[in-house]
Amino acid sequence: MSNPQNVHGTGLMLGQTGILVRGPSGSGKSVLALALLERWEMMGKLALLISDDQVLLNAGHGHLQMQAPASIAGKMELRGRGIVSRPMLESAPLHLVIDLVETLERMPPEEAFAVELLGVGVARAPVARAGVIELSHQTLLVVEAIRALAPRPSEL
Repeated sequence: MSNPQNVHGTGLMLGQTGILVRGPSGSGKSVLALALLERWEMMGKLALLISDDQVLLNAGHGHLQMQAPASIAGKMELRGRGIVSRPMLESAPLHLVIDLVETLERMPPEEAFAVELLGVGVARAPVARAGVIELSHQTLLVVEAIRALAPRPSEL
């Protein structure tokens, strides 16, 4: 494994899919993450927080692993409420990066659906940030991005 790289984002484990939501401060990472956790919980599926605001990424053997810094494990900031706790997992593989972007492209080019982190290729989904599209639309884009991953057991 490599030395961990600290990434500004929120890491989640939804079913069997490890997700990293990235975006600038105030773009809606935590709200989207909480909505996704709630959706998976309501379906009776695994829904765990890895880390909010900071995610430690490690690369090894062609895969990426997410971890929470110990000081913030299990905690999320919900603006207007403060720090909230969620069930968490200490580490998880990373399968999908959700990048909160400034605009909604009607038909993104194919190259928009992949990114390289620490020398490892990962699936990516550009999702317009909070205030550009509704939370329900953001959630649908994430669900479709998970469905587009390599064949996995049904988890949606």
